[in-house]
Amino acid sequence: MPFLAPQRTCPLQFQSALSDFRVQRLSNFLQVLLFLPLTLSTLSKPAFLLLSLLIFLQSLIHGTLQVLWGSPLLPAMQLPIQPFLLLVCFNLFSQSVNPLLLSLASWWGTILTLSSPLFIILESVSSLLVAQKLGQVGREFVGEGEAYQFVLLIASAVAYVVSAWWIVVVSARYLRDICLP
Repeated sequence: MPFLAPQRTCPLQFQSALSDFRVQRLSNFLQVLLFLPLTLSTLSKPAFLLLSLLIFLQSLIHGTLQVLWGSPLLPAMQLPIQPFLLLVCFNLFSQSVNPLLLSLASWWGTILTLSSPLFIILESVSSLLVAQKLGQVGREFVGEGEAYQFVLLIASAVAYVVSAWWIVVVSARYLRDICLP
């Protein structure tokens, strides 16, 4: 009978894999945050829209694979795809562009424009949920003692003053700059 070494699971290895997963997700986010404005500033709006569509399709495929397959290797496999999509987009727009690609980018821009009210609604609902959760946490802090009540009172007063200042001063400057030639 061959000698089998006992397999050990080390919590540090799990923590390392978890932190690697977070780093991979952060790097994917930063790639999108860097590549889309880079494409818009160096090429054109249709190139920007085409890269946005390609990243959307890649994310859709990646999310579907993650649900169906669930491998921890998927975030690592996603890292080289976005630079590849950027290179494809630069290559396509370095020469005369196929009219089909331009119309596809135009359609994607129309879809994004028409779906923006939906995203505004989703953003407002998520802001409402965050505000409700903060209210619940604040209510728990108030129950702790008078020191927490005082801190929350000062914090809410500062928030009210800053928001009023923003509405009155910054909005007035903005309107003045728009209305006056």
